[in-house]
Amino acid sequence: MALAETVCESMVIGMCFDTTASNTGNLNGACTLLEKAMGRNLLWMACRHHKFEVLLADVYNVCLGPSTGPEILFFKRFREKWTEMNHTLEARSTSLIIVSDAIKAFIKCQLEVRHSRDDYLEFLLLVAHIVGLQVDVAIRKPGALHRARWMAKAIYALKIELLFTVNKTIFNLTARELQGIQRLNRFIICVYLQSRFSCRLTADAPVNDILLIQRLHDYDDAVLGSTGLKMMLRHSWHMSPELATHDLFSSLLSDKEKTDLVRTIQADREHYHKVLTICVRLKHFFETSNIDSSFLDVLVENWSNTPSFQVAAVFVRNLVCINDSAERGSSVGTTFQ
Repeated sequence: MALAETVCESMVIGMCFDTTASNTGNLNGACTLLEKAMGRNLLWMACRHHKFEVLLADVYNVCLGPSTGPEILFFKRFREKWTEMNHTLEARSTSLIIVSDAIKAFIKCQLEVRHSRDDYLEFLLLVAHIVGLQVDVAIRKPGALHRARWMAKAIYALKIELLFTVNKTIFNLTARELQGIQRLNRFIICVYLQSRFSCRLTADAPVNDILLIQRLHDYDDAVLGSTGLKMMLRHSWHMSPELATHDLFSSLLSDKEKTDLVRTIQADREHYHKVLTICVRLKHFFETSNIDSSFLDVLVENWSNTPSFQVAAVFVRNLVCINDSAERGSSVGTTFQ
């Protein structure tokens, strides 16, 4: 096994992976087989990016219909007509999509962050312009549009709505297609955006999943909200009791909520059979990651001054639950083989 050959097997405590059956299968899934090969439990950190790619694909299918083949034919039409289009953004006195001040503040904050990929920044600039923020953005020439890439779907949809008014005759969209693009973009900005750009840190992942469920539940487009909730239900195992332990280190939870979580971890095993399973799985996190859990015996408000919590917090807050780096490394390795 490659891990044994590189003498780093003992340093591995978890796995970050796409949630395909080939990875998560109970019998022959890659994660299960890897744990068996290593002879011990590992943390299962499902890639949040992959889950959100599935969410966007499901919503796209509702708005514009399913696409067959490796490329999205609707977006392919846009790319093929690129040279005929006017690429200048129309000056507007009002924004195309009305959003809350909280969403605008989130977009501004993300624009100040250094992102690992240029298309992340391009996406944010397009979103900022469409909600009425003053940003310097140019509409880049369309590139890849493989249906497996969530970013391509979002960027193409935003560009089409931004350029539609000055290119109506060239686009030649049907009323259903235009409505579908507008519906998709509104969902991306009002529901999807915050979850997608907040999912990197493992410490906040369980809370962010719950916040996404709340946004889906409250969304005024009941069909898209229901579509998203069904997807979250299929992936509900992501919020396992073991990974819920990360919430102890999240800045998104109050001290009271963390206190309640500690009580669950330390529940009386003799009287609460149902809680017993949860407690065992929660404690697996500390055992697998070799973290000192003695801070659980201290009041939550005093954790910041407790050495064991300080060490654990640094460790957990540097964990990531996305596999971007691995995917980019695989791509580079394949390219230069």
